Amino acid sequence: MPAGPRPVPRRLVLLGGIGATTLVLTGCDAIDDVLGSGDDPGVSGAVTPTAPAADADSTLVETVLAAISTTGALAAATADALPGLKVAARLARVHDAHAAELGGSVTATASEVAADRPAARAALVTAETALRDRLVGAAREAHSGGLAQVLASMAAALAQVLVGPASRPPATLPAAAGDPPPAVEALQTTLAAEHAAVFVYGVLGGQTSQSGSAALYAALTSAYTTHRTRRDDLMARLRAAGAEPVAAEPGYGLPADLGTPAAVTDRARALEESATQTYAYLVASTTGEARAWAVDALVDAAVRSTAFGGRPDRLPGL
Repeated sequence: MPAGPRPVPRRLVLLGGIGATTLVLTGCDAIDDVLGSGDDPGVSGAVTPTAPAADADSTLVETVLAAISTTGALAAATADALPGLKVAARLARVHDAHAAELGGSVTATASEVAADRPAARAALVTAETALRDRLVGAAREAHSGGLAQVLASMAAALAQVLVGPASRPPATLPAAAGDPPPAVEALQTTLAAEHAAVFVYGVLGGQTSQSGSAALYAALTSAYTTHRTRRDDLMARLRAAGAEPVAAEPGYGLPADLGTPAAVTDRARALEESATQTYAYLVASTTGEARAWAVDALVDAAVRSTAFGGRPDRLPGL
């Protein structure tokens, strides 16, 4: 696992308690061990996202800050010109927070905002989508795992607000060898979490009526399929690396309060929020194709959490 330069603040602790040797799910509250909790000690050695970027990343940080500043200025100008367009004000606040996280601020001068509301909104969505993709690319490029983690989280934050426009095709995880031991360990930890996610979603789907809660059933089915695919990808990657994939536990304890659509939705949301933490950890622990895959998984989990009623976060997973 990656080494952190200083203790990780509680706000930034990544999901722990899901490794093959530490997963113990026997009581009625065992689902909380899978999903994470405020008392969870976190993954040992997780990086501190706010640590200064390596010198090799200084130019990358500058270019990202410039892009955030330009798009943030447009969002702020759009919010001022069209007060009823609440998404613009929300995005402006997100950009302010992201610029501050990287040690800068939104200082650019925005281009003129169209007087026509649909045109102004379309221009803003186009700019935000381009910035989201730039952040994804920067997360893949970063030398520092901690910086990659932050940039991926920023991309996820924008994706949560945009939800839908110009969706990106997900990266694929080739079954290739060459992952160093720290990356293999992180992949194993992520696989343990995916084993649990597949089990939990299978149960949640069984608690949901396709006829009575069609939208929820479809969302659960989509999530189950996605997590099952990721589980299989992780197993193939680990075998290619010469490692024996961690096995699923014989069983996972579940609470008894899953008798209503609201309870099922709450559990699914919590699971996806924990998945963003797991994948943020994987982003920081990998490079190349594995990191690209982890970045997309983090973004997907962050967006999927909003489908289950989650609120957008300025730094999902951190």
